[in-house]
Amino acid sequence: MERRLFDGIKRIIPIIFLPVIAGGCNINDFDSDPNAEYRDSFFYTRPPAARAEFFISNVNGELTIIGVDTLSEIRISGTRIVKDQTVDDARQHIDDIEIDLVESSSMLSVKTVQPNSSSGREYQVDYEVLLPSSWRVTANNVNGGVEIASIRNTVTTTAVNGSVNVTEIAGSTIVSLTNGKISGRVFLPENGTCNLSLVNGNVNLLVPRATSADVDATVAIGSVSVTNLPIVYATNSRTAVSGVLGSGKGTIRLSSVNGIVQLIGF
Repeated sequence: MERRLFDGIKRIIPIIFLPVIAGGCNINDFDSDPNAEYRDSFFYTRPPAARAEFFISNVNGELTIIGVDTLSEIRISGTRIVKDQTVDDARQHIDDIEIDLVESSSMLSVKTVQPNSSSGREYQVDYEVLLPSSWRVTANNVNGGVEIASIRNTVTTTAVNGSVNVTEIAGSTIVSLTNGKISGRVFLPENGTCNLSLVNGNVNLLVPRATSADVDATVAIGSVSVTNLPIVYATNSRTAVSGVLGSGKGTIRLSSVNGIVQLIGF
């Protein structure tokens, strides 16, 4: 009787343990890091017509916007990128990303449309835009850098994580960033505004020595400095500087909660 009972146990043991071993293999083979990617390039052109404003909104990726004086068409190019477990998985989801172009009589608008839930994969779009330098530009990004250059009109940028670089801007310039760095070279027009605001990171602004503006620059933790500018100080401390450049017709506001703020003349 004892031998028959032992034989029965030997027959049962494989049935119990085989499913457990198989389940363990599935868990160990799963890779939660989407390390394979698929890329798809795009290119659009649009006539300037009577429009004078450009708006772009992106989620993840790099934005580069450059103004060109002698331009017969707006050029919007870039790359859609999906990262997933395999290249084939990424390729199957590339059309989850849509580039939405909307045209009106006064504005050209571009928006990245992608799923709210990524199911573990990553979506990214990198843009490069060439447009007339006389256009007004608004650029919003969540994660990634923003570079805007050679615009002779108002530039407005909002971003969360990344660096923002606004160079050779001859117009009012407004930048709001949460984490990263703001760099600017701005030719402030008469009665214009330059407002660069950051939570964590450094702000570096270059302006001509002949700039006319009321200046206010502050940090909570860090330092503020004004260099090579004929500023008449009202306040000059490590964390706060205020004063007047020239006749004070424009406005310069620079701030960071945690970082270094620099205003430099050239």
